[in-house]
Amino acid sequence: MRHAALIALSLAAATPAAAKDLLVTIAKPGNLYVFDVAERALVKDCPLNVEMSPAVIQMSPDGKVAYALVNRWEDVIGVNIETCETVFYAAQSTADISRRSIASLAVSADGSEVYTVRNPVRHLADRYEVMEPEFAVYAADAGTKAEPIRTYPAPRRSTVMATGADNTVYIGGHEIYGFDPSSGALDVKIANASWDRPTYSPPDVLAFWPIGSQNDELLLMYTAAVFTDATQSEMADFVWGYSAVDLETGETAVQDFTSFEVLMFSAVRDPNAENLLYGVYTQLSKHDVETKELIKRVDLPHTYYVINISSDGKEIYVGGTNDDIGVYDAETLERIGEMLVPSGGDMGTATMQIVQAE
Repeated sequence: MRHAALIALSLAAATPAAAKDLLVTIAKPGNLYVFDVAERALVKDCPLNVEMSPAVIQMSPDGKVAYALVNRWEDVIGVNIETCETVFYAAQSTADISRRSIASLAVSADGSEVYTVRNPVRHLADRYEVMEPEFAVYAADAGTKAEPIRTYPAPRRSTVMATGADNTVYIGGHEIYGFDPSSGALDVKIANASWDRPTYSPPDVLAFWPIGSQNDELLLMYTAAVFTDATQSEMADFVWGYSAVDLETGETAVQDFTSFEVLMFSAVRDPNAENLLYGVYTQLSKHDVETKELIKRVDLPHTYYVINISSDGKEIYVGGTNDDIGVYDAETLERIGEMLVPSGGDMGTATMQIVQAE
């Protein structure tokens, strides 16, 4: 028996620790927070010494560095979430040119480069000169005085971005584009404003939170009016739908999934059942996008801007707006816990990212 116990102990010691989910976000006064979601516990509180807004966050592929847009869309910061060390910083404006990135932030598939679309405006004595947008490429190891190593012309109105397995950067904007950061080549992956749907109005898309890494996709929701025929003289419905890019394969999809009944600011799909979509604002809604069935909807204590889902698809996290992150059972939509920002400061429009750690 003693020999068997020793073998069991040896096997346990040799077995890697189970991966756990960490939730990464930013809140006032300007701190990055890391929560162990299983324990509902804060594990890191990293002062950033920046104006936190808008706190659009993208993670490095290894989950160790959180890159964020801060200082009112102007700068990019990279923070090691284990040590709180600032390992990257790009101050994008100069004395005479302001450069702002409107939610556009991504990291290369191998973690070696950081991408953003910058919108420059030159400050002249008597006027502002609006310049052409540029796609900026930074080396991730450039340190705290990072400058672009390449720039390319970029589409105007670029917002949320995500990087595919082949390092194509998908950009949400007037259309949903595919961008090659090594050459600057650009093409349309999903027609958005120019979609060919004669019985539909142009879509209205809120593209701001870069979530979807749990199931390797870029998903943008849209609303649109649907008419009885191409004359668009009589409306038949007003719908919610989504445009999605599979970041592993590059395959795309555009699909309506329900009538417009409530507002939703952001949505995420179940990593183990892509037919299940969860959307959030003043309610938390669970949809089957294949059958176009609303499975369940529950009221929330207040508005939440952003949503995410655990790696196993069992828990839903809602945040932004205030200082609390609500935890909901994905099956029942019952509120089963919460995590509080220790400063009491609100998250505003901050992204919540889920990463796995040992």
